[in-house]
Amino acid sequence: EALQAHWWAVAVGLVWGWTLEEEKQIRRWLNMSDNNKKKLDEERIAYDALLLTSPEILTKQKNAIFSNPWTISAAAVALLLIVSGLYLMNIKNVPENDNMLLVPAGQRINLILSDGTNVWLNANTSFRYPALFSDKNRTVYLDGEAYFEVSANKKKPFIVKTQQGDIRVTGTSFNVAAYSKFNNFETSLLSGSVDIYKNNKKLVSLNPNQKSTLQNNLLLISEITDTDDFLWKKGLIAFNHKKAEEIFRALEKYFDIVIRFDAEKLPQHTYTGKFRQADGIDYALRVLQKSIRFDYERNDESGIIHINTSNK
Repeated sequence: EALQAHWWAVAVGLVWGWTLEEEKQIRRWLNMSDNNKKKLDEERIAYDALLLTSPEILTKQKNAIFSNPWTISAAAVALLLIVSGLYLMNIKNVPENDNMLLVPAGQRINLILSDGTNVWLNANTSFRYPALFSDKNRTVYLDGEAYFEVSANKKKPFIVKTQQGDIRVTGTSFNVAAYSKFNNFETSLLSGSVDIYKNNKKLVSLNPNQKSTLQNNLLLISEITDTDDFLWKKGLIAFNHKKAEEIFRALEKYFDIVIRFDAEKLPQHTYTGKFRQADGIDYALRVLQKSIRFDYERNDESGIIHINTSNK
């Protein structure tokens, strides 16, 4: 609770235009006494109540606050953090001036970094980034999936570090799926160029409409044939000519759940469709039941979903 209150202050500070030094002063004030943290938490609860009960008031306030165009992106992110329950977290071993953003299951977020780079973060993604980039490079840390539109700067490369490998660019649009939980590492280049590294050794370079996929510790290069894979940044889960097993695996990633099934009993047909992340896992499964014959049960204690095709 103290951490949430702490970073809630920083988020609200973004809305009201606090500087980095003012944010540090807030941190010091919070650490002075438990009573200060309590006061801030009470203010957070009151503000949350305002958001829930008076959206028209929030709209009026937002229009008044966003008088400076430069502050719109930061303020919008802060509001989204509060409304959606996404909180910046203070994680051990993270530098003081770095932020760690955790995106819950079924959610996504869009933010603009200090250099103007536009980033979309998918569900179950953790993203670490500095408040200001260094003079030498622009380095961020990703565990999950993100879509980047990188502000061009040939003298200061933009580096995305993941557990499976690193991506270095100077200005381009690309998608990275690198969930350590699933040991996947796929980089899809839409424009510009990117270089893929592992342990500071360059492995491959990509051209537009190419993607690299990690399979059996090898990076395989192929053409991008389906841009619907990137509709997640619009809140859509899309699948084109995918087998039932692939669809269930994708739902596990988006909603951070475990789906158990017997792959041999699943139909081997392929399916095409779209649905909104915001509609949730149960809605997605009900949509799939119209095309794939199965029943399912959810274990309330473990949260595991069991797919049954034996009677279908």
